[in-house]
Amino acid sequence: MNASKSSQARVVARLGWLVGGAVLVAVILVAFSVSEARVFSRLLTGADPRFLLPALLLQGGTYFSQAEIFGTAPRAAGFPVPRSRLLELSLSKLFLDQTLPTAGLGSTAVVAAALVRCGVPRPAVAAGAVLNFVSYQAAYGLMLLAALAIFAMLRGAGLVLVLAIGLLSVFSLSLAFALLSLAGRRPAPGSALPRLPLVRGLLSFIADADVALTRGPRWLAESVLWQMLIFLLDTGTLWLVIRSLGAVSPPVVVFTSLMISSLFRVVGFLPGGLGTYEASSVLTLKLMGVGVPIALAATLIFRLLTFWAPMLPGFWFSRRALGR
Repeated sequence: MNASKSSQARVVARLGWLVGGAVLVAVILVAFSVSEARVFSRLLTGADPRFLLPALLLQGGTYFSQAEIFGTAPRAAGFPVPRSRLLELSLSKLFLDQTLPTAGLGSTAVVAAALVRCGVPRPAVAAGAVLNFVSYQAAYGLMLLAALAIFAMLRGAGLVLVLAIGLLSVFSLSLAFALLSLAGRRPAPGSALPRLPLVRGLLSFIADADVALTRGPRWLAESVLWQMLIFLLDTGTLWLVIRSLGAVSPPVVVFTSLMISSLFRVVGFLPGGLGTYEASSVLTLKLMGVGVPIALAATLIFRLLTFWAPMLPGFWFSRRALGR
């Protein structure tokens, strides 16, 4: 049974990469059809490295920010983990989240196991996992609402877009509140949820979380701020990429495009939103006043820095984590 499920998971993963690759090729072809390929090629090869180097540094800041989130609970519990190790786990999680769309459960399990091997007690590890998930959902929901407000002020927003972003924001915030309320609590006897193996394992894990850590205002606020910083660093990265192509776009425009495009990165079975993210990014940048050649070139370079470049180190560190 386990071998059959593993085989099915590999088939789904490969199908996701194939479909995502096909969508990406289609996006590039469509963009070429409405703009000159020669202009796009010149933009792509002529990107100014004076702006790309700072963009790389900002991306490095996102990995350090994620590492700080992982280290918050162990540090608060008196079991600090070396930052070099936390940085490895940050890249491992990024790789696993992008290649295996499992809503972050697979990468969370790897990070949790690695922290336990570092000598961090299980209650602190579980609290760290809860803080990471809750802070991400809270920061994502708040940032989406901010992006929707900016988009509405600058371009006007249709009813469908307002409902989609509004519902996802409310869902993210509600999910964060629900998990926070479940942390440190055992399921009630006779509850139907624990009969599901995946849910039973998840509830058992978060029930061991240190309540003082998961609900401590300081640790929660600190984690949410680190998550928000990651979104802002990504915004800065995309802004610098656009600047390297010789164009200038207001940071609020770039932020709005980035957050709306992220809807297609977190929803669906495609790894990292491959193809769908690129399509939505080009479309939203165009709607915000960026030309199609600039939008496509900026999106592809941004994805090179944020999606493809971390793959190799992430693969290496995740193999180390899994191998142990």
